[in-house]
Amino acid sequence: MYQKLILPVLALLVLSGCNAVSSLNPISKKPVVDLREFSKSGPVYCPKIELRQGTESFNVFEGDATGDPKKLIHQARIDETARECSIANGQLQIRVGISGRVLAGPRSPSSNTLTVPVRVAVVKFQESVLYSEIQPISVQISDFDRTPDFVTVVNVAVPDPGDERDYIIYVGFDRKDDA
Repeated sequence: MYQKLILPVLALLVLSGCNAVSSLNPISKKPVVDLREFSKSGPVYCPKIELRQGTESFNVFEGDATGDPKKLIHQARIDETARECSIANGQLQIRVGISGRVLAGPRSPSSNTLTVPVRVAVVKFQESVLYSEIQPISVQISDFDRTPDFVTVVNVAVPDPGDERDYIIYVGFDRKDDA
């Protein structure tokens, strides 16, 4: 009996995209499907998210001592990303979650608030940039926590791609001051 249910549930999971299954029923251990995530034409499209190569870490050095570990003020890195999507008013609404960690270097003050610049961009594959913005994330380093975590959620709205489904979400650190 359960074998007849497994294939349809697996097919639903594969077709459902990024967030249609919200949890497992604690009694039956079967997936609980959130039907609000489905549009009339099927599951809501949610673009894949990629960490741009070379932008996964962000190092700040004292003066012009780039690359000298003894002159490192701090290093930040992105550990995880996630996204969830919905359609509203003809727009694809995307919530992009980013988490990471900052490591105080040998030249870091004992107590310091710093800003790490994370860029989130949504691109229509090989055509155009639909959204690109730097999200400054404030992180507090203290004597008690020399490796603080950071978490942020960025809300993005871009045109509904319809059937094309060729968007990509890029995330990474960026030193540029403008989008």
